[in-house]
Amino acid sequence: MSKLRIAVTISFCMHLVVVVGLLISGLFSTSHKETPNPFNAAPIIEAKVVDETQIQKQLQKVKDEQNAKRLKEENRLKEIERKAALAEQKRKQQKLDQKKAEQAAAAAREKQKQEKAKAQKLEDDRKRKELAKKKAEAQAKREKEKQAKEKREKEEKALKEAARKREEAERKRQAAQEKAAREKMLDEQLKAEQAARQEVRNKQVLTEVQKYQALIKQTIQRNLIVDDAMKGKSCRLNIRMASNGLVTQVTELGGNAILCRAAKAAVFKSDTLPVSREPDVYQQLREINLTVEPEL
Repeated sequence: MSKLRIAVTISFCMHLVVVVGLLISGLFSTSHKETPNPFNAAPIIEAKVVDETQIQKQLQKVKDEQNAKRLKEENRLKEIERKAALAEQKRKQQKLDQKKAEQAAAAAREKQKQEKAKAQKLEDDRKRKELAKKKAEAQAKREKEKQAKEKREKEEKALKEAARKREEAERKRQAAQEKAAREKMLDEQLKAEQAARQEVRNKQVLTEVQKYQALIKQTIQRNLIVDDAMKGKSCRLNIRMASNGLVTQVTELGGNAILCRAAKAAVFKSDTLPVSREPDVYQQLREINLTVEPEL
């Protein structure tokens, strides 16, 4: 479009030069043909002025016409450029719309493909589950028949065995009664002895438990960091320990929150707490509840 505008401008300039040349040539031709009159000089000068004025008017008219044509041509070129730009923009938009449509179609095809695959997977899963269900039902039926058969055989065998045992039991009943009476007497004596020994052991275990509880409490008191704000306060703790005295868990059961935090820290400060190696004593100590009160 720029080259066309330049060509039009050059054409206009050339036409203008030709018109100006023709006008000047006509002017000089008219001046040479007139016969000079020395007695009438003023009118001749006036006529020359009129001719130059007409020439200027004609020249201006030509310029105006050329300018009008140039402006019209420039406007026409601008309109062509505008339409071309709109057409280019429309073409690009159509290309973009086509690309979007193609992408949407591809996405739709992919979605349809995925939905089809999903439906196929669901159908395959349904068939697999149905087949597994049938196999399970068949297996359950065979197992039930097998169990029923085994049950019948077992019941028949049990009836025969029961009859045999009744006969034998009747023979042994008297001997068993006598033996049971003797064993009962011996068992009662043994239980009495065991109860006496257990009572003694329980007292020993209780004493050991109380001892180790006191040792654990002393250990916590040694590690406890206290201040005046804890005076008169208390905290209940539940402590769980391994067989070597390693603390596995500490739970607050209630009490002053600040003291409870300090008490828990005191418990964990020791690698292990005192605990008995006797299994029955340890069972009483593996989970204990203690009340911590600062010594202020």
